[in-house]
Amino acid sequence: MQRKTTCAELLKHYEEEGEEFIQRIVTGDETWVRHYDAESKRHSMEYRHKSSPCPTKFKVVACARKLMLTVFWDSEGIVHIVISETRKYY
Repeated sequence: MQRKTTCAELLKHYEEEGEEFIQRIVTGDETWVRHYDAESKRHSMEYRHKSSPCPTKFKVVACARKLMLTVFWDSEGIVHIVISETRKYY
């Protein structure tokens, strides 16, 4: 029932203030971002003779850490970004 009340209030504000009200609305979203410490192709390059065997490449290890990325934006674009460590975002 609270959603209906909130929507009615927002509609009332829009009817009174018009586009100015819409432009002041800020919304946000969050997502988990995994951080990897992978070696770039350039860093893993090495000089070797044509007849030398190719070097062994290791698989990328599971993510080193997980971060919570929270982004807030309004009608003009991003207004704030928060990056939090795992379990420290609340």
